[in-house]
Amino acid sequence: MSGATWAALELQPNGPSPAQDYRLGSGRGKAAAVSLEVGSDFDASLQLGSVAKLSTELVILLSESLAHVLEYRRMLIQTELLRGAMDTTPSSVLLFEHEGDILFANPPADHLLSQQTEDELFASCRDQPRQPLFTLLSSLVEMVASSDRATPTWKGTLEFDEGRVMVCSVMPLPESTIEVPSAVLVLLQPVESEAIARMQAFSSSYGLSPREQEVLGLLGRGLTTGAMAEELGISPHTVRDHLKHLYRKTGTTGRSKLLGLISGAS
Repeated sequence: MSGATWAALELQPNGPSPAQDYRLGSGRGKAAAVSLEVGSDFDASLQLGSVAKLSTELVILLSESLAHVLEYRRMLIQTELLRGAMDTTPSSVLLFEHEGDILFANPPADHLLSQQTEDELFASCRDQPRQPLFTLLSSLVEMVASSDRATPTWKGTLEFDEGRVMVCSVMPLPESTIEVPSAVLVLLQPVESEAIARMQAFSSSYGLSPREQEVLGLLGRGLTTGAMAEELGISPHTVRDHLKHLYRKTGTTGRSKLLGLISGAS
């Protein structure tokens, strides 16, 4: 458009980062130099070889084009960071189209769906009866997508056949100004059972060692000293030593009082 024989672009980030230089073609001599308006993140200057002067219209066009390229680059970086975060979170994250097709599933979500395929994973919640996990999630997505409420988000717990419980949030994503499918986000977060959570809180408050926590867990299951020793691969004498440490740390004098103290630590 400009008839230039070569082009050199310098981008200077607003910050401590060094300038970035880009060149197309080779040559020296007369060049038209101009500053481009590309937003607040960069200062940009362009040289076009063998050009005496650039029209105002071309400078505006070049500025807008470069601004779009930089914005696209920024969005790519954000997308990569977001995908990395989704891949490392222990929560299951799924994106559904309004029609029920899955647009995205992170690794924990893929694992859940593969469990359904292999083990016929069933779950239920307050609004839906027991059914395969994917069918249940699709029903919740359809309910949220078709809701006419101002805030159609659904949140509740899913109870699985094997006793596992997960907090489930289903929410529509804001409508975009670009042409993308309407989507519904499903977030599944694992929840520990109340007994496990209470045991962990109790162990933390009394400063119990990992081995003492193991003994405490077996004690809660009603195992005898001999059964604990067999389970842990240690001698009954060592189990009794751990029990003495538990009584001393918790200020109790026997198994029943120790278990009563745990049950009261809610």
